[in-house]
Amino acid sequence: MQLRFDDIPDDGLRIEIDGPAWLPTDEFSHSGPVSARVFLERRGKRVFLTGAISVVVVLECDRCVESFMLPQHLEFSIDLELVDKGFLNRAKGEYACKSDEMEVIYLDEPLIDIHDILAQQLLLALPVKRLCTAECRGLCSRCGINRNLQQCRCSEDKRSSPFAVLKKLKS
Repeated sequence: MQLRFDDIPDDGLRIEIDGPAWLPTDEFSHSGPVSARVFLERRGKRVFLTGAISVVVVLECDRCVESFMLPQHLEFSIDLELVDKGFLNRAKGEYACKSDEMEVIYLDEPLIDIHDILAQQLLLALPVKRLCTAECRGLCSRCGINRNLQQCRCSEDKRSSPFAVLKKLKS
């Protein structure tokens, strides 16, 4: 869903989105209802966007590779500013942002992609290390069994340490 700056009335624009059309399905799936709401307020060349997302995402555990559900209920706010292409060209490469620029998304055309912003905010909220539980024991590196479901029968590998030679020298 794309929206032009001029489409935002002076008193703001409220958008309710029910359904998964904006979800990045190549990253994860979802379970249950998906809802998002956005409020946009325009002031000159700037748009202030506040929003909320509610969804249950289905992720894959990084340790045991089992699927698990992670409820996400988040709120966010973003400032979007329309700037000339010269500003964006100067900002390419190495550019030190000032503190007031850190929370601003600069656009070279007065077009806001609402679905893209929602997807970005959800992806930023997801954990980097995706674990079904903090106590997840993962898969056995030898036999591949899920150690959360059953005890592995692999023997503890007592490989000799490269420092074992030093222990012999000491005695």
